Amino acid sequence: MSTLIGLTPGEPGWSALDLGKVLARAAGESLVVTVVVPAPWPPAPDQADREYRALQERSAQEALDEARSRIGSDLQAELQVRHAHSVPAGLLEAAHTAGVTRIVLGSSASGLGNRVSLGGVAARILHSCALPVALAPLGYAAPSGGITRITVGFGRADTDSDLLTTAAGLSRSWGAPLRVACFAVRPFALGGTIEPQAEELVVGEWADSLQDDIAAALDSAPDAQPPEVVMGQGGTWEQAMADIGWHAGEVLVIGSTHSAISRVFLGSHAAKIVRNAAVPVILLPRG
Repeated sequence: MSTLIGLTPGEPGWSALDLGKVLARAAGESLVVTVVVPAPWPPAPDQADREYRALQERSAQEALDEARSRIGSDLQAELQVRHAHSVPAGLLEAAHTAGVTRIVLGSSASGLGNRVSLGGVAARILHSCALPVALAPLGYAAPSGGITRITVGFGRADTDSDLLTTAAGLSRSWGAPLRVACFAVRPFALGGTIEPQAEELVVGEWADSLQDDIAAALDSAPDAQPPEVVMGQGGTWEQAMADIGWHAGEVLVIGSTHSAISRVFLGSHAAKIVRNAAVPVILLPRG
């Protein structure tokens, strides 16, 4: 099996390449590194168009040459330039042809450093693909120790899905401990009528309920070890996520949702978690 990396020239591409290498090594897979050269539309077979296409071809080949030098000798890799009417379409065609297990992408170059930022290509891939999609934070570099922990962002929408059992399978396969994280974001409201003690009681009851949901979800996972369960709290999503602490080499697993109109989409809470993630995110389609 293979991991597909959607490579773009520049920093976001190298972040995706580093994450793809980490995931491929953990899974014992090969790599398919793809640069897509989109065809202009409408076609304009004039001199300027031919020169622009030639520039794109050179840039794509230079990116693949650089990628080859960055891939260790322990990984088998197929490097290819693919032509398609758009970058997302080319990557989806490459994923279908190669039969890959996941697609790895970088963050938008206009996003914040050390954060995951969905660009147009990633958004289109998510809405058109039922495969897991991994996103590298802008500026991500592969840690020397590989994957050190898998954290699952768990909420009420995940109680009836296979998110935890799938993550537990990855934990066993990749040899990384599993942690389950829940987040309680409580913005400060001036003049609010809810006493802090009452808020603590509500959050505590919710946490107890989620503990039961987590235990029930893992009952169907063979040989699953009881994971560490943490609750991140704060006045913003950024604070709540920072509250639980993160390891170098950690990945965050989030469940995405199927619909009849779009294959995969993120709920409002999942989208906020992704936007505030300082570690790579793997989006798993909920079963």
